[in-house]
This record gives sequence, structure tokens and C-alpha cells, in this order.
Amino acid sequence: MESINSAFDLIARGGLLMAPIVICSLIALTIILERLYFFFKTYENPEAIFDSIEKMLAKGKGLQPRDIPIKQDGPIARLLKVGIEERNAPQWKLEEKLSVTGQEEINHFSKNIRWLEVIATISPLLGLLGTVTGMVRAFNKVAEYKGQVDPSLLAGGIWEALLTTAAGLAVAIPVVVMLHFFEKKIETISFHMEKFAKFLVHQIHGETETKNNGSGLHGTQYTQPVPKRTVA
Repeated sequence: MESINSAFDLIARGGLLMAPIVICSLIALTIILERLYFFFKTYENPEAIFDSIEKMLAKGKGLQPRDIPIKQDGPIARLLKVGIEERNAPQWKLEEKLSVTGQEEINHFSKNIRWLEVIATISPLLGLLGTVTGMVRAFNKVAEYKGQVDPSLLAGGIWEALLTTAAGLAVAIPVVVMLHFFEKKIETISFHMEKFAKFLVHQIHGETETKNNGSGLHGTQYTQPVPKRTVA
């Protein structure tokens, strides 16, 4: 209980600019927890999915979603659904559909991530602003007393002014760490989705070639690769 009271006391001593810093920390915490849950809920094992599809096609079963270890909420599951729905479409249309679906999935994963960038940027700036205004007040007191001021009082004023900088950095540092974590995860997911999209195009049009001239599942190379998606 004492630690909670001391925390509130420090926030109160930091001045008005501690309020937006605290608000930024609460917003960042909410976004981080929500994104962690979303990433956990949609996690898929791409290698297991690739292996299952290759074994299925090797046995001549064709693409059977119920036999593939995917989550219905996962990005690869949605790509597979689009691939099956558009399997009879021309190759360029299939690639376009997969590309659009992939970009939509990346947008879902990137939701609110930009807000973390904003918070990581403005939190230390708010802290610095609070420190500057606090220092101005402290030295203004010195000027009022014409330099005849107790050094301990001046040190106390400076100490309180520095609280906002410490608070801003305390918010920004973990937010930057989590921001890089999410960006790396999105980059990995984007890579696996692009790889899976090309894999689907190759397998689906390989099947078409097999039916037409018996050239085998891998007889056709796709002519227009799916454009590489960049992380938003």
C-alpha cells in the first residue's frame, strides 16, 4: 500500500505534464495486451501447413482444408480459402486475389501499431517539456529571492522537475521494445503469407496442367509473382 501511495505522490509531484504521460502509458499497455492476444489467437505453424499440403497432394487428394492443421482465424487459413474459391480462375486473377487478401491480413496485424510509435516518440518529449518548465519555475524562485535561497530547496525543485523526464523514458523504453517485437512478427507473417500464396498458385495451376496435359503437379511456373507486401 505504501508503494502505491508513494507512486501517486511521485506523479503528483511531477506536475501537470505527468497526466498525459500516465494516459500514454495506459493506452500503450492496452494496445500491447490486445495485440499480444491477437497474435496468440491467430498463431499458425507455417511449416506444418506446408508439409500437410505437400503430403496431401502427393497422395492425389487435392486441397482439403479440413485435413490441414490451420486455425480458422489465421491468415494462412484465409489465403487457403481464397485459393480454393478461386482455383478455377485465371492465374493472374488468383494472384491478385491472394495479394489483396494478404494485404488485408497485414493491415489486421498492424492495427494500432502506429499508436505505439506515437507514444514512444511523444512520451520522452512530454517528460522533457515537464522538466524544462519545472526548471524554469525553480530558477524563477532563485531570481525572486535574489540568489538568497536555501540550496536544498533548489535541489528539491530540480528533483521534482526531473521526475517527468524519468516517467517519459519509463513509458517510452518498453513501448519501443514491444514495437520492434510486433514489427518483427508482422514481417515474419508477411514472409510466410507471401511464400504460401506463391505455393498455392504453383500447386493449383500445377493441378490444372496435370488435368490438361499430364505434366504433373509441378509442371507450371507462375509467370507473375505475388507482389511483396510491406509492413504498414
